[in-house]
Amino acid sequence: MAVLRYSQGKFVLVVRLAEWSFRSSSLGVPSIRRPYASSHGNLSNFDDDAAESTDLTSSPVRIHDPLCDSFPDLSDILVVVKTGASESYAKIPTQLITVLSCVPDFLIFSDMEQDIAGYHIYDSLDTVLPQVKVQNPDFDLYNRQKYCIVDQQSCSVDIVDSEKKPEGWNLDKYKNVHIVEKTYKLRPDYDWYLFIDADTYVLWNNLVQWLSRLEDPSAKKHYIGSMSLINDFSFAHGGSGYILSQATMQGFAGNNSCVANHYDQRARELCCGDYVLALALSDTIGVGVEQAWPTINGEKPYTIPYGSREWCHPIVTMHHMDPEEISSFWKFEKRFYESQESPRPVIRFKDIFEEFVKPKLLLERYDWDNLSEDFLYLDPNHPERYTQKQKDKDRTKKLLKQYHIPAVERDAYKSFKHCSLLCSSVHNCFQFSYHHGACAYNKSFRFGKPAKKTDKKEERWMSGWQQRRIFDWVDEHRACKEPVWPNIR
Repeated sequence: MAVLRYSQGKFVLVVRLAEWSFRSSSLGVPSIRRPYASSHGNLSNFDDDAAESTDLTSSPVRIHDPLCDSFPDLSDILVVVKTGASESYAKIPTQLITVLSCVPDFLIFSDMEQDIAGYHIYDSLDTVLPQVKVQNPDFDLYNRQKYCIVDQQSCSVDIVDSEKKPEGWNLDKYKNVHIVEKTYKLRPDYDWYLFIDADTYVLWNNLVQWLSRLEDPSAKKHYIGSMSLINDFSFAHGGSGYILSQATMQGFAGNNSCVANHYDQRARELCCGDYVLALALSDTIGVGVEQAWPTINGEKPYTIPYGSREWCHPIVTMHHMDPEEISSFWKFEKRFYESQESPRPVIRFKDIFEEFVKPKLLLERYDWDNLSEDFLYLDPNHPERYTQKQKDKDRTKKLLKQYHIPAVERDAYKSFKHCSLLCSSVHNCFQFSYHHGACAYNKSFRFGKPAKKTDKKEERWMSGWQQRRIFDWVDEHRACKEPVWPNIR
């Protein structure tokens, strides 16, 4: 089928081929792939409902990116993206032209069936038990957005629940386990399954190099991610991304019919979809999360705490990347690999610091929060200003119990200048911040984010960096040896 489109001042003929789609090969020559019917997906594996909701007659023709010519082989990895209808049009298009542009096969799941730029978005919640959806306020958004007569973002903007959380959060906790089950039904034959959010960035070259070092995914049950804890139960943080092996997918979704429905009612009382999935994997096949932090990471270039723990590690994922940041990092990756000889080296945390943070570091920034948090000193005269979490970390209160208090610590809360003097006196302090009588400093260095401006001097955010100390440390740690991968086999 041919479609005439108007683009950039001229008409462009876009051709869609029934049953077949073109994809660039590693040599830059068009190769042909039949969607959903290669060794990584068989039409006979679809049930009637899945087949009806899947358009197999056409697939979008992609604009060729030269970066794809030297892209690593992803033929054994399926990428699965989770989003929401209220954000999908804001986030998915950028992923399609950057992170996903060279990926041969991927699935996108949401809380509503949609089509974006020719790509089908599956409803992850259509198989949730009806009795769980009925009179359940968690599904108010799900039901309402089906009848939205304008764009979804307008129908959901500024709508929050009684706890001031966006409604999409309430829906999200039902998604993950259903997405895993649906993914295996649609694509049962991949070695590895990478699950990410729509604002997750993936460094494919690093991922492929890492996974090639692990044991046979068809024999070893892997559940890999950045570990978080709730009530001493560990799970992989969803936004950072997590990886399931073929053995895990087969054992969980292949051998257990409708396994996701066993957790629909339970999810009502739980917080998060990534936590629900971890419970399901543990209950069903006895698999727990394997720690892959900092390689699997929940930060982004401007919020990463750079230090000796992360410096030489390769990084595979980052989270909370907005479309502009994703585009910027994609351009950086292109420049980085073009400047390197083959075989491609890994991108490490130190490379990200050099590109995104080092050129922007100043001695001081006003109306800026550099996310200092390792050590905290609070004004003892105004405890009402602070959260319980801040009070628990407060060193001023602890110091007052001592007979002798160093003046530089005793006075740290008094002003930005006093806070700066404290950081200068601590040999491994790299940065500090001051806000509303709270002085904090860090033993790692982060760039941070803008803070809301205020005319009240005492409430103004101010941040500082020991610039010379940071640059000296970077020079001393410039050489990295072999990549330091997570301790997973």
